[in-house]
Amino acid sequence: MLSLREWDIPFDELKMGEPIGTGRFGTVYRGNWHGDVAIKVLNMDHLDDEKTLEAFKIEVTTFRKTRHENLVLFMGACMKLPRLAIVTSMCKGMTLYTHIHLRKDKFSMHKTTNVAQQISQGMGYLHARGIVHKDLKSKNIFLENGKVVITDFGLFSVTKLCYGNRKGDGLSIPPGWLCYLSPEIICSLTANQKYQEEELPFTQSSDVYAFGTVWYELLCGDWPFKGQPPEAIIWQVGKGMKQSLANLQASRDVKDILMLCWTFKPSDRPDFATVLKSLERLPKKRLARSPSHPIHLSRSAESVF
Repeated sequence: MLSLREWDIPFDELKMGEPIGTGRFGTVYRGNWHGDVAIKVLNMDHLDDEKTLEAFKIEVTTFRKTRHENLVLFMGACMKLPRLAIVTSMCKGMTLYTHIHLRKDKFSMHKTTNVAQQISQGMGYLHARGIVHKDLKSKNIFLENGKVVITDFGLFSVTKLCYGNRKGDGLSIPPGWLCYLSPEIICSLTANQKYQEEELPFTQSSDVYAFGTVWYELLCGDWPFKGQPPEAIIWQVGKGMKQSLANLQASRDVKDILMLCWTFKPSDRPDFATVLKSLERLPKKRLARSPSHPIHLSRSAESVF
């Protein structure tokens, strides 16, 4: 492993501001380190051992390989126990989650497609570097003046070691998380209720499935399987059933991208380079279609209902 010393930031050098978010990984703070930064302090509930530290250092090695305009800028990390933290540039905009689910912003089809293209570019780059995101969702995608910035990639292998807050042996499912999980991950959740995250089969293909859900959110302004209990979602996705697109007012090409990303077999899903090409091929004139234009449900979508 190359020397990590140059990426090591002493925790005392960070000026900590107010907390701006809490997730499975820990708490994110606004901070200052030679300018505005985001400081993600990992949730280390009684797990301050060498194994955790090694996993974390491997993550840091991964992060420092990334440099792309659609990915958050990794600046360094605090790598001395017990305070492990990741320091990145501060995302200035709001998350897609905030735009779609809280503010109920309506994006034009042109903007929706542009956002999806940028997500595909950032994700394609990550995959080209051999990094699987493992937690792609609208909460981890920021929009800064129309520019997409993806955060929180590759952190899952750290969380599996930072999971001290689980109650009992039951499966703890964060709200909204299930919709992003591909059938193969859903099936491994149900097969082993006392699962460790390390056993979940995250791959580039499961990232593509998660992107399908983000594309659906962008198009519909909501989650698939809205309002259904976790057990119902697990059963349907595990069996290969998909959210009906009957109410989605969009062209066949738009729905085809969604259906391909949501394909049951991982090997049948496109890679992000292919997704990007499909998005770029969406006809510009049809994107600005008037509402009176008749809507045709795509055949490939119909075949799964």
